Amino acid sequence: MNAQDVLLKLGVPLVIMFLSGWIIIRTWVSRSGIDSSGFSPAASSALFAPVLLVMYFLLLQSVMQEGIAAHAELVILYGAIFAPTFLLLLPFAIISLVRVRRRRAPLGNGLLCSAFAAWPIFQVVWMCLLFGEWE
Repeated sequence: MNAQDVLLKLGVPLVIMFLSGWIIIRTWVSRSGIDSSGFSPAASSALFAPVLLVMYFLLLQSVMQEGIAAHAELVILYGAIFAPTFLLLLPFAIISLVRVRRRRAPLGNGLLCSAFAAWPIFQVVWMCLLFGEWE
């Protein structure tokens, strides 16, 4: 694998998912009846992008698997490896959208950015613990 290969396989899908999430969330929030003052579609999209990227790679790998046992093993493997992604980013993203939908004050952008900044740290620590790098 060279740098261009990594960029095409990891960087481009992440950017596409972030931008598409940003457009979808911004369009949804700009509808009538939704008060979006103080809400940042970019921050919410940044929280959803890694989750969508993991799901994208799960779907790509599941195409190559045969049998229900291989699919279940792949789902369990991805769920175990990327647990911080699903348990940290997804709740913050969903809560931010629900609060805007229910016309409450949105979660602060500082809180959303802090969750997004803490995510790679938790992900690396989790993977080191999971694979036995720290004993």
